[in-house]
Amino acid sequence: MEFDYVIVGAGSAGCVLANRLSADPAVRVCLIEAGPTDRSPLIHTPAGIIGILPTRHVNWAFKTVPQPGLGGRLGYQPRGKTRAAAAPLTR
Repeated sequence: MEFDYVIVGAGSAGCVLANRLSADPAVRVCLIEAGPTDRSPLIHTPAGIIGILPTRHVNWAFKTVPQPGLGGRLGYQPRGKTRAAAAPLTR
């Protein structure tokens, strides 16, 4: 397949960019995201956050640089790592 644009990362900015670019029917956009598909019930239920946060299965689990306000400790920055089931974006 050939695309006019390839966007890596389907976070907030990536999704908005893909949406706007694909508004033109003459443009082909490929949006790529890492991680497994979002079929886990932990993702779709509010209490599931308890099971997701401590793992790296659907969470990048980033750490910050040492924070002076935390006495030099690292901060925890959870970030989602899933993708929707593969489907072409059509209008």
